[in-house]
Amino acid sequence: MIRTAACILVLALATCSLPGRAAAFDEQDVMICAFRQALAALTCKEPGKYSFLGIRDGVYVFNSHYAKGFVDFYVQLNGDLAIFSSRVWRGRMPSGRIIRDTGAGCVSIAIEPLPCASVKTARCCGSQ
Repeated sequence: MIRTAACILVLALATCSLPGRAAAFDEQDVMICAFRQALAALTCKEPGKYSFLGIRDGVYVFNSHYAKGFVDFYVQLNGDLAIFSSRVWRGRMPSGRIIRDTGAGCVSIAIEPLPCASVKTARCCGSQ
């Protein structure tokens, strides 16, 4: 009986001391957050001003009031690049490198923002 209890205790301690796997995270939600922050830096707006509309044919679609009305902004993925576009930008298509840190549950997007922006990297983290 004591031997069985000792074995159970040893097994319990062994499994508790093993390094755990990183917490799972919803990468799509974290990407949406990072894209929203990147768009804000590229337009000198607050991230909360961008509404996520959905994903159409693999392209993330956001909407915000810009200039004189509401405008759609698009984020297309090409490998580890996020390409941002909108009809109001008249051909300007800034891009950012996507950096995934799956261990920490984070996604960062390195961008070249406008001078009015205070960040050069949009970063969001999440776990579930």
